[in-house]
Amino acid sequence: MNAQTLLLTLLVLHLTGLVIMAGTTFVDFTIFKTFWKQFELDQEKSQGILQATSKSSRWIGIGAALLVLTGVGMMAITHGAFGEQTWFRIKFALVIILILNGILVGRRLGTKLRKTITDGDGNISFQISSIRTNLNLFFFFQLLLLLTVVFLSVFKFN
Repeated sequence: MNAQTLLLTLLVLHLTGLVIMAGTTFVDFTIFKTFWKQFELDQEKSQGILQATSKSSRWIGIGAALLVLTGVGMMAITHGAFGEQTWFRIKFALVIILILNGILVGRRLGTKLRKTITDGDGNISFQISSIRTNLNLFFFFQLLLLLTVVFLSVFKFN
């Protein structure tokens, strides 16, 4: 396999990782929107919807790992050709922020929500209002970062 074929293969896998991350984040966002609507109607039934998101962090992690590993591979093949460019440095920082935000904020909020719902007493609506606000901000921020990463990848300004 020549370097050009390997580079293109890594690029396809790199984009696949981005699609997995972005797609799973968007699906989680829509599932949480459905959860909040159902929660207002019937708290008991909403728990099933919440369980649907329990495995999604694994897929986001797989996408992130694929994104980083193939990115490193492409940098090795091109001998760091993009490493000094402004768009790449910003993109790289945003991907790191995406991953850290998902691990440190998103996972913590999801765990806190699940724990509050399973351990909560009869009236937990007040307890989760701040979690709801923070989750909405989290998803907005993640989706905005993902869109910015795509934008930078396409326009590649210096």
